[in-house]
Amino acid sequence: MMQGCFLFLFYFVLACYFVYTLKQTKLRTWWVKVDTVSPRCRYYFGPFDSPEEAQAHHRFYLEDLAEEGATGIQWAIEQGYPRKLTIEW
Repeated sequence: MMQGCFLFLFYFVLACYFVYTLKQTKLRTWWVKVDTVSPRCRYYFGPFDSPEEAQAHHRFYLEDLAEEGATGIQWAIEQGYPRKLTIEW
């Protein structure tokens, strides 16, 4: 009985640690945030391990949106984890 409780507690603590680590990893990722006037959207591209990596790739996303007819394109690099990758307003 005692051994079963110990194993349960051990696996519970281990699971909590992995969930916490995963959450922290997501919060440390970098994203290219792109807002467009037409269509009125916000896009997130990533994740990237560093702001330099995001900077190196952002132009491909901007070119793709421009080719699709998006106008009023503004972009930034942000750290975190977006809830949605495309947001329309």
